[in-house]
Amino acid sequence: MDEYKWFLKDEVVDTGMCTLCGACAAVCPNDRIEFTGSGPVLKEECPRNGQGACKDVCQRIVTFASKIGPNIFGFKAKPPALLGQYELLVSARATDAAILEAGQDGGAVTALLSYCIDQGLIDGVVTTGEVGKPSSVVVRSKDELLKSAGSTYSAIPVLSAIKQAEDITNAAVVGLPCHVYGIRKTQFFPGMMAHGYEVGENGEKIKVPNIAYVIGLFCTENFNYDILGGFLAEKGVDIETVTRAQIHLDELVVTTDKGTFEFDLNDLWNAGCVQDGCVICRDAVSKLADISAGYMGSGKGWTTLMGRTQKGVELIKMAEQAGYIETESNIDLHRIEEFAGLKMQRFKWELKRRLDEDKKVKFYWASDYPGVMGETKGTFFVKIKTNAGLTNADSLASAAELANKYGDGTVEITTRQSVEIQGVPGPNVDKLMAELYSKGMATIGMGYVLSCVGSEYCTEGLVETKKLAGELTMAFAQKLTPHKMKISISGCPNACSRPTRHDIGLIGQVRPELDPEKCNGCGRCAELCRVDAISIVLKKAQIDKDKCISCGWCIRGCPSEAMIEKERGYSMWIGGNDARRPADGILLKSFCTQEEIPKLIDAVAGTFVKYRTKPGRERLGNVMKQVGTGKFIKEVLDLV
Repeated sequence: MDEYKWFLKDEVVDTGMCTLCGACAAVCPNDRIEFTGSGPVLKEECPRNGQGACKDVCQRIVTFASKIGPNIFGFKAKPPALLGQYELLVSARATDAAILEAGQDGGAVTALLSYCIDQGLIDGVVTTGEVGKPSSVVVRSKDELLKSAGSTYSAIPVLSAIKQAEDITNAAVVGLPCHVYGIRKTQFFPGMMAHGYEVGENGEKIKVPNIAYVIGLFCTENFNYDILGGFLAEKGVDIETVTRAQIHLDELVVTTDKGTFEFDLNDLWNAGCVQDGCVICRDAVSKLADISAGYMGSGKGWTTLMGRTQKGVELIKMAEQAGYIETESNIDLHRIEEFAGLKMQRFKWELKRRLDEDKKVKFYWASDYPGVMGETKGTFFVKIKTNAGLTNADSLASAAELANKYGDGTVEITTRQSVEIQGVPGPNVDKLMAELYSKGMATIGMGYVLSCVGSEYCTEGLVETKKLAGELTMAFAQKLTPHKMKISISGCPNACSRPTRHDIGLIGQVRPELDPEKCNGCGRCAELCRVDAISIVLKKAQIDKDKCISCGWCIRGCPSEAMIEKERGYSMWIGGNDARRPADGILLKSFCTQEEIPKLIDAVAGTFVKYRTKPGRERLGNVMKQVGTGKFIKEVLDLV
């Protein structure tokens, strides 16, 4: 191992950050990564010097939760919270006696999976198998599901079993919070990494099944199997004979054929049984799962279920209606919050200890927040949301105060009209974000709408821009990224905000029409027209509609009020960008109303997603060319 170069060994494994989730092994096409009792190792030299997909997918480098959230929460992701976001909270238990006997705390998870198998929603489950000597397995039947029921409390690379699931079309994954982050990064890998899964030396390709459901378990901590086995052996318990393991409050309760044994978690901690990577974990409730499950908050024999995503909520309701589970609403939310809070307290204690001892720490959780990104110096910048460039003096003063307090005192006004606090050390990110939110401010990623000041501020503006930009940001900022669709609005054809160099651009326009009865041929309109679209013929103005850009200067400048406004609205341009291969957009529709614009953007986005094949590498304009511009535009307009 020591002779092979591997980024994750230096940055994650040797620093005690690894959670043994198994995602690195799942995406290695050459099968070079294996897991030992102390963590992952390279079996042979990597042709990429250990800096391939394994590095990209590791959630202890960066979680990308702020990018994953919009995808799984229907583009309604909320800021990070102690318990994460959820829509349904119930106590549940299986109605099947066999599942109740085999399962953990009511067997609700096993019952949900049983329903999924029976209904054909999945044809496999990636999870852990056995208790005494746990391992990652792929379950393909209800009989196998019963055998895998219950919890294991040893760190297992669950996701490494994905390679055994080549025959699976739709899979469910059951795991701890670390496994949930790992599977989500694996699931959305191509879109977030801007490249596909790594290809092996001989053309080997990774096949990741469609992940139909992710069920995450509550977790206080996990244990190193070998060290835990030694600890139990000293107490007279052979770990390989354990048939059931449960954590209740502050005890690990294990069952063998000789009886039930209880062990204080503090004793396990002091004996070094807790996996190093668990101590630096801050998620107790699997915040990115479709459904989170655990005993905390429910009575004995019941499972707490948190339906987080729309499909997670629907699964709970369908399983209950079909009679697989029964539910109650008497949840002690305070107990769950206390449980999650204790884990966060331990995380903070461990972080301080590592920093005090000058140990290397990857601030992987910074990307839980939208608009927080790493800098070259190992610090972070924080992108504060404005209303398409508009803010107020108090917010600017607060940004300056926060920059001095938590950053290096530098504030940047970005080209995308946000305010960036720069040079924020990793330990300051949580404190900065807490204070920023408390002041009523928010951060945002790249998906917000750029605009000029529009008719409310600019004398040349034809249409309102800022209010519309704010509405479109709230509707589409998360939905259109990643990867990647930028929107710009310009209040007039001067196009100060470069709308035709955006994926979607809106330009204010007004259509002039001549009242020949009032026109005396003075020529003032021709003098004002910047594109020579007006000429005087037989003492009357004539408009060349092919040249006219609908700027309205002729209307506002006509001393006889002979040029009148026939129509006002927005033109929409699509397919432009100022990226690596700059391109101008193409006119989709002229004189759109504000009411039409969201529907048109929806149609553009839907058609784009329909035809794109390389998320992260194809901008809207690229896809339009591949499909055929005319065909693409026709499909968009047909949708509205």
